[in-house]
Amino acid sequence: MAKDYLQPAQQKGKTMRIRKVTANFSFVAVVLALTLGLALSARSQTVLIKMGDNQTLNGTNAPSPDVNGHSWNSVDSTQFFPALTNLDGTVGGWAVAFGFEAGAVGDTDANNGPAGAVPPGTPANCVIDANALGNLGIKQSVYNYYVNSEFELQNLYPSRTYTLTFFGSHSQSPSDYTVYSIFTNSAYSTLEAAVAQFVQYPANPSVPNSNMVVSATVLPPKNGTLYVQFLGTNTVNGGVGTNKAGGYLNCMQLTQGPSTNATPPATDVNKTTLIQFVNSGTNVNHLGFPTPNPDVQGHYWNSVTPANFFPMTNAVNRINSIAYTANSLGACFSGFDSFNGPSSGTNGVTVTNNISDIATNALGYLGVATAVSDYFVTFQLEFDNLDPTHQYALNFFGSIKFPASEQTTYFVQNSGGSTLATTTLKVGTGQFNNEDRLATVSGVTGPADSTLFVIFEGTNSVGVCSNGPPQFAGYLNAMSLIDLTPYPAATAPPVNNTWLVNFGDTTTERGFANPSPDTQGHYWNSVGTNYYVNPVPLTNAAGTVSAMTFKFDTSNIAYTNANTPTRFGADSYNGPAAVPPGIGTVSSPTNAIINASALGYLGIPSAVCNYFVNSHFILQNMNPAHQYTLTFFGSHGYNSPPDADVLTVYNVYSDTNYTSLIASTNLAVGGSALGDWNVDRLAVIGPIYPSASGAMYIDFMGSGFGGGQGNRGFLNDMQIVDVTGGATPSDPFGSWQSNYFSNAELANPAYSGPNADPLGKGISNTNQFLAGFNPTNSTAYPHILSIAKSSSTNLAITYLGASGDSTYSPGFSSRTNVLEFTTNAVTGNYSSNNFVSTGQTNILSGGIGLGTVASFVQTNGVSTTPRYYRVRVLVP
Repeated sequence: MAKDYLQPAQQKGKTMRIRKVTANFSFVAVVLALTLGLALSARSQTVLIKMGDNQTLNGTNAPSPDVNGHSWNSVDSTQFFPALTNLDGTVGGWAVAFGFEAGAVGDTDANNGPAGAVPPGTPANCVIDANALGNLGIKQSVYNYYVNSEFELQNLYPSRTYTLTFFGSHSQSPSDYTVYSIFTNSAYSTLEAAVAQFVQYPANPSVPNSNMVVSATVLPPKNGTLYVQFLGTNTVNGGVGTNKAGGYLNCMQLTQGPSTNATPPATDVNKTTLIQFVNSGTNVNHLGFPTPNPDVQGHYWNSVTPANFFPMTNAVNRINSIAYTANSLGACFSGFDSFNGPSSGTNGVTVTNNISDIATNALGYLGVATAVSDYFVTFQLEFDNLDPTHQYALNFFGSIKFPASEQTTYFVQNSGGSTLATTTLKVGTGQFNNEDRLATVSGVTGPADSTLFVIFEGTNSVGVCSNGPPQFAGYLNAMSLIDLTPYPAATAPPVNNTWLVNFGDTTTERGFANPSPDTQGHYWNSVGTNYYVNPVPLTNAAGTVSAMTFKFDTSNIAYTNANTPTRFGADSYNGPAAVPPGIGTVSSPTNAIINASALGYLGIPSAVCNYFVNSHFILQNMNPAHQYTLTFFGSHGYNSPPDADVLTVYNVYSDTNYTSLIASTNLAVGGSALGDWNVDRLAVIGPIYPSASGAMYIDFMGSGFGGGQGNRGFLNDMQIVDVTGGATPSDPFGSWQSNYFSNAELANPAYSGPNADPLGKGISNTNQFLAGFNPTNSTAYPHILSIAKSSSTNLAITYLGASGDSTYSPGFSSRTNVLEFTTNAVTGNYSSNNFVSTGQTNILSGGIGLGTVASFVQTNGVSTTPRYYRVRVLVP
């Protein structure tokens, strides 16, 4: 059989050379798996290979499945095996191939193997310790052997590690030991790793090996092929002989490990939107597979087709303000499918998306098998209602086997067609789909009209729809959109020092009443035409009438002009209760689509359904010695200039002429194109003092983009808090709780209480607070990320340390982390009191509750003694 029975696979990713060479085989060089004190969430696949089958001398096939329910591959040297069956009985995905080298195949038999003399020995006569051999401990599987041979393992992924486990057993051999060498070139000259095993007991050659396996973990070369050679030492009691006779291999196991690519950093799940692109076709061989929510990481997805989608959901299942649609670029360009996707079998058809050929550890939040099975081909994606004052990051994952174009380029553009950023991704090569690479752009500022476009396409310029792939075929299976700029968080201030105002009531155009008290038990002030003439005292949220008054300013006719440039007015049309988006008219205020938990006291549907436009109003009888905080919520759909603006500006003045500005802020109140509105954003001013007379003069209007003065701005409801009068002694833990938990969650101590662990991370809320971690992010806690050999003697430990939390006041700016370890017996038991420092102590700072990735190389850390590592966070 020639060595070129398959063309080499093309490069699929970065490679990292790991040298592990056993230079002296006068001893048993057993490579033991490093025992870690944690379980890493890395998907792996395993194949079991029996040497010899019912076509070889005295041969028999391994049972498949065996008594453990595992599937086997019985191989011989007369044929090539293009797709081995996985341990679970599946065939597909990585589809490792196996073949002996022509001219480098030794004898095969069962005589003097684990069954003794054959005949009369049979598989039932094999003497082995099944428990010690693990998956390889099957009598029929160890019965036969090959002698001194070479073979190839193909279709391996170059950026994944692979562990090869060998079992050799034979008696009366000229060699006690067999050396298993793994090379990365077809000349068998570039040695990657070698391990040795006694196949018969030293000094007692009549007893074959019954309980020992040896393993080596390696990284394949770019062509995805490992070259394996096994030879004897032709000496008894050690030493390397000259003719290397008597090397044996009865069976082996190949296990695919995690990708060596770096894990993407965790992002704020509240600001992260996960999007799965789902095929909406009806062909049974090409059906779409929406991902279940939550996924295996505990995150929530938006499974989208080309149709409009609003509102989207963030990764913790809270709706956000982003809207989506996809625009076809023509029948010969755009499409969608699951055929040859990451979840497909060797025939290209996807039957289930429960298992996909991806390296979950390298893809971060996108590393979810059920979320990547489908893909879009060459579309224009449209995202509306992005905040023009914020920056965003976009992560793209494209993956397909046999792609028409290996490279897909993702163009991020504004509505004018100007390209803001580009990134390119290799989505596959031949039978290999992309498993572990993302394409990322970061720092993209939201366009002025709030609409962002993503066009993705490949490089192939040929192809017709009837019998081939579309022209310029580019692929996208999943993506994430992250808002990098935080919004002010909703607070729960003392109700006696809080006033709630909703704009619009039954006296205004298409207005609705807002019940008071509301469902949270708070009292409201519904302002309409009755607040046009005289100041009206405001009732605080506890239901007590106060001295503070509210009045729309009608002193200047321009302030109440319904025409340009003022455009004063009130309505509910295209507000947050105009469901579904685009209908315009509100049928019921309770239909409002909002993220109530993100809006705090203001998150009441009947309080947000109405709005005022471009208004001036006055707050009077405030305490001039006190400071106040003003929180604004504006929400409206279809904000295309010159009629309206996506941004509303809120200004506070100290004088009747609205010239002495105290403070100003702005808010993205809705999109411009898809009828979507703000559901979760707040704008905050303060703490600020009123004028010396105890008044604040407030106006709001559109920012003026695209049409100048007169564009409409919106205000639906607002919150006023006397922070001086309501000041209470500082409670840092209470502030931390309020920052991260909704009112409903705060009312449930089993979720938000000091001893609770809401996401089951193994760390209480008290300790998450002290360490400085976000309790609503499933990956935010101090833990080991990976442990790997950086050389033959050194270990590289990567971990997530605490780095402070600046998302609330007072917060923490930094934390000190100590990397510790302990050792103990192979039993896996260890004492938490025996950990000592590795010598790595660092102070990490500037965090936002998500931690910071750090690493450390421990010299002489490689050992056969189990080691356990942990991160200890020191609290001042």
